Amino acid sequence: MYLATINLKLKIMTHTYSITGMICAGCANHVKDQIERHPDVTQVETLIEQHKVVISMNQKVSIVKLQELIDKDSEYAGKFSIS
Repeated sequence: MYLATINLKLKIMTHTYSITGMICAGCANHVKDQIERHPDVTQVETLIEQHKVVISMNQKVSIVKLQELIDKDSEYAGKFSIS
C-alpha cells in the first residue's frame, strides 16, 4: 500500500510505500542508497519502525523499477519487498 501527494508548483510527487525486510539501519541505508540512484528520485526517507519508505520524485517510478533497484546488489537481492 502506498500514499501519494503531489506538489503541483514544484511538480514533485511524494509516495509512501510499505517495505518488508528492512529491520536495521544497514538495511535502511541500502534501500535508501539504491533508490536514490534513479534519476527521477529527488529524496528518500526510510522509516525502519514503520517498515515504510517515503520517496519524492519528479516522475512516477514504478514499483517494479523500485524493486529492481533494491535487488540490484546481489548481497541483498530478494531480502526486501516493496508495495
